Amino acid sequence: MENLVGILIGLPIGIIASLLAWWLLTHAIVPKVTFAPFLSKITDSKNNFRYRIGFKNSGVRAMIDVQIIFELVIKGFDKTLPTNTSYIQLNLKKPKLYKVSKNTRWALTIDTKELPKSLAEYKGASLEDLLRIENAKARVIIFGYDKYSGTRKMFESQKYIIADIKDEKFDKKYYE
Repeated sequence: MENLVGILIGLPIGIIASLLAWWLLTHAIVPKVTFAPFLSKITDSKNNFRYRIGFKNSGVRAMIDVQIIFELVIKGFDKTLPTNTSYIQLNLKKPKLYKVSKNTRWALTIDTKELPKSLAEYKGASLEDLLRIENAKARVIIFGYDKYSGTRKMFESQKYIIADIKDEKFDKKYYE
């Protein structure tokens, strides 16, 4: 009888402890990405410019096998299907990173010279030109694996508009 009482008391405690440990490992003690609040436009001495995205792993664990996607989101871009939303990926200079350690900041350059075929009519356009397309926004999506638990995480930035492009470099203050 005592064994039965011990089992009936211990079983719920074990289940609750397991759920608590699972929740901590998958929600609390994990990598977390903080995105810069703007897209950076850097101009060099020859008046050439480049656009960059910024992010930081502000979590408590590293991410591995990290994939970064930068895309334009444009509702009604395809004139034959005006109610559809188009997701058009632009190239980044380094779209895959082996490891993003905790408290590490990254700034990656967006390649606007090699545009996808769907943007052929905008050849030579700047990122500002692309964001001037009606209903156009940009976003960053990051996929990465928690180094310790192996769970895959996805992080999505805010949607950036043309007003979110600033002529300045990223600073620590943007990731606090």
